[in-house]
Amino acid sequence: MLGKLLKYDLKYMIKNMSIFYILAIFFAVLTRILYSLETSVILNIITSISLGCMISSVIINTMMRSWVRFKDSVYKDESYLTHTLPVSKNDIYNSKFLETLIFFVISFIVVLVCLFITFYSKENWLIIKTYVNTITTGLEFNTLLFVICAIVIVFLELYNAINCGFLGLILGYKKNNNKTAFSVLFGFIAYLVSQSIVLFLVFVVGLFDESVMMLFRNNVAFDTGSFKMLILLSIIFYILSITVMSIICKKELNKGVNIE
Repeated sequence: MLGKLLKYDLKYMIKNMSIFYILAIFFAVLTRILYSLETSVILNIITSISLGCMISSVIINTMMRSWVRFKDSVYKDESYLTHTLPVSKNDIYNSKFLETLIFFVISFIVVLVCLFITFYSKENWLIIKTYVNTITTGLEFNTLLFVICAIVIVFLELYNAINCGFLGLILGYKKNNNKTAFSVLFGFIAYLVSQSIVLFLVFVVGLFDESVMMLFRNNVAFDTGSFKMLILLSIIFYILSITVMSIICKKELNKGVNIE
């Protein structure tokens, strides 16, 4: 039954996100054209707006549509059908979790493609390559691994924010009034708490590893060992945060749902 739920959730996201993927590519092409024109104050403003639309039309809308889909299928009119199906609350949550994960991966790929369309040239590629190589050489870090780790950390941080939004909705819709406002509030608090916990866990590791503790000391130089350890810890703790947040979401969801 989880597979059937996921199928319907994926159909919903395909229907709603396809237009934004098309818009992202449109703005990518438009931004490249604008960059090729002679610069002026107005043109620079228009170009910046076009670039912002390119990125926000994918990432932000993926986050927003994921939250809307969760709310509609769990608490709104569609929820009457959802909760009559022979599925557990865990399956309902897992479907939303997997659907969001799949489309967030797709959205990241679309953004990378759009950035390639917008900025790629031999000169720009050489500048980026030289810049990244300079950083990775100084840090004694494999260039490809560095790029992959950077993308993974950004992905996990944003996905963690989406998961916090799910928890915010679950807690907010337990209230009798101002459910949307409480959902936003609880989601924001959950995000701040998760970020604080990640930072605290890094500090705890620093108590046993001097290279990590250097990150909390302003008068100590930033070294290669602490940088590599920070990247590894960030990935591990974000995955841990997402996992724990999912467990809490399912636990709270299983306590009951107040359908509007």
